[in-house]
This record gives sequence, structure tokens and C-alpha cells, in this order.
Amino acid sequence: MPAPPPRVPAYVAPDVPPLPQPVASAGMSPFSPVVPLDPVARVEKLDPSGWVAARPTVTMDSETAAEAQDMAAWQPNPAPRSSLGPVILGLLVVAGGVTWLLQDDFFPPLVVDVPVTLREKAPLQTSPAPEKPVPAMGKPPAMAPPAVAPVTVPPVAPAEPDLVVRRAELIPPSEIQVDLEAATQVASPLFRQLSEAKTAAERAALLAEPEEYGADAEEFFAQQKLEVLSFKLSSITPLLLPGRQSAPLFQVMTRANPQGALLRLVPRAQPGAFLLDWPLFAETHEKKLARVIHAPASDPTWLHLGLRRSHGLEFAESQRSGLVIMTLQGSADGSLTCQAISPKNTPAGRYLDRETEWGQVYLARLLLQKRKLEDGTPAIFILDIEGAATSSQP
Repeated sequence: MPAPPPRVPAYVAPDVPPLPQPVASAGMSPFSPVVPLDPVARVEKLDPSGWVAARPTVTMDSETAAEAQDMAAWQPNPAPRSSLGPVILGLLVVAGGVTWLLQDDFFPPLVVDVPVTLREKAPLQTSPAPEKPVPAMGKPPAMAPPAVAPVTVPPVAPAEPDLVVRRAELIPPSEIQVDLEAATQVASPLFRQLSEAKTAAERAALLAEPEEYGADAEEFFAQQKLEVLSFKLSSITPLLLPGRQSAPLFQVMTRANPQGALLRLVPRAQPGAFLLDWPLFAETHEKKLARVIHAPASDPTWLHLGLRRSHGLEFAESQRSGLVIMTLQGSADGSLTCQAISPKNTPAGRYLDRETEWGQVYLARLLLQKRKLEDGTPAIFILDIEGAATSSQP
């Protein structure tokens, strides 16, 4: 039996002395590689007052100091300014301009096709041919040289004189003074007397020019009885054409015409006394301007109306340059209005262009007719103004 292998003794590590543990000190961790401090030591307090004295003093001239001050006040990103104010101001300016242009031009153009009636020329008057003498029977007459027939020139009818519009003669100032306060006081009682009068004589005593308009007033009151809803002074005092005399104007609302009619007072020679202008009230109360506007065709018609200058933006710019455009008003509340034109090369157009001013309201009796412009656009023409058109006499 073989012998067992020799036994090898186990390895035993030598004893290694343990490392000394570092001593922890104030402000140091046990693993700090710095040499520990004395735990009793304390950190001295620093005095910053000595730093200011130790800082060097820098001396700057005035220019360098100003630049430094500017750099201190400079901001890299200034606050943005608001643009809302200029935008609002611009919108107000544009809106004001448009309102001024369109303040009295919101009326649609007329679209009625009306033919123009041409006036026939008067025939020429001719003298009858001379009768030939009949020779007596019997002895033949002696031969005589042939007689030459006289040449007869037919007379030419005299041409009609062209109407010439001249500036209305101004009435002396002593005759155009109108007491508006007195007119306001007597207007309502006068109109009440007119509506309550029983006889034609009573009504004629209250009207201006009763011999001309008395029959129209009787026909008016025979068909209806006035029921006045409102009677008030107009907010404007128009001028008469021609003459440019102030006209006391009132608005009369009745049950038959709630939109209101226009009533003018005519001053008398006696101070503070007035009469009623009948045609302006009757025509605006019956809305005769509406008949002219809506009728398919009409002959020239005289109407008492209010009028003022207009820009006429309904018409083309090429047309407006040669026209005088007026806004006609046939009611108290302005609901019955239309545009009327008059060419500047006509007597009526020259008169209106010369005698009317922008922004002023006038009262006049106008001769109106529907016609067409050169391009076929229908419109109401002002042919004449009562009292302004005269003959060729100077």
C-alpha cells in the first residue's frame, strides 16, 4: 500500500498593524486630506470696511463722466410704443371726411324713362300772289311791253327771344326786416283761425295773395278737414329765391300727413303782422313732389319747394362738372327728397350757381321736368325759377 503524500501546512498572513484613524476637527471631515486644525481654533471675522479704503480711486473728466452716465441710463430693450392712438385718429379723420361728403347725398338716382317733347316751329307767313287783270271783251288791247312781275319777299316770323337770367334785384334793407319772434307768436293762432274759418271771406283774409290762391284753398277745405297733430318752428330759417329774404318757416303735422307740411309766413307792411303762404303748405301737404318723382312721364310742373346745394355723388364725375345739383325737399321731416340738376350752360343753371351757397337752405318756386342726360341717365331738371328768369330786356 503506497504511502500518503506529505501534508502542506496552511498559509498564514502576517499580522499588519492597523492604520491610525484621523482625528476629526472643526470644519473638517474625517476623510479630508488636509492636515487637521486645532479644534479650538476659530475663524477670524473679516472687516469689509477696510476694503473700500483699499480700493483705488479713479478720476474721470467731464466727457468720460457724461458717457458713463449715458451708459448707465441706456436700456438695451426699450418698451415698445403703442400705435393705437394714431390708428384711432386716422379713422376719425376718414370718417369725418366721408360724413361731410355724404351728409346730404343718400338719395338714390331716379330711374324713370321720360321722352322729351320738342316744340314745333311756327310756319312762315307768305303774302298771296297778285291777281292778273282780266282784259275787257271787244277791241284788242294795244301791244305793250311785257310787265315784270314784282318780287315778293315772304316775311320772316320774328325769332323768340332767349330767356336771360339776371341777378335778382336786392330789396332795400328796410323792407326785408322780418321779426322772427313775432312770427313765432302769431303763427299758430293764424293757422288755427284758417282751419276753423266758416266762410271763404274769413279764410281769404288770412292768406297772402287771396285773389290767386283763394279758390285753391276753398277746394282744399271742401275735400278735408285739418286735424293738426303738431305745430312747431322749423330748426332752420331759409332764404327766398330770388331776393334772399329771411322766411319764417314752420312744420305742420296733420292726421292726413304725419310727415308734416311746410308753412311760411309772409310779413305785411304793418310791423309784427303776417299772412299765410298758401301754395307752399298745400303742395307739401299733398306731397306733389312725390307725384313728379314716381310718375312715368310728366309735363313741366311748377312746385314750391325747399332746396339746397348737393355734391350729387349719384352721378358720374364727368357729368357733375357741368351740372348744378340741388337737393329738393317736399316734406317737413325730410322723408320726401330727391336730386334735381340744371346744366351750368343754361340760364337756370347759371342763376343757381351764382345765387346759392353751400350749407344754406332756400325756398323757391321751380319749374321741374324729367329728362335724360346725354348718356341716357334719367333725372329731374330745373328749367326755371319763378322771379329769376326775364326776357332779353335789360
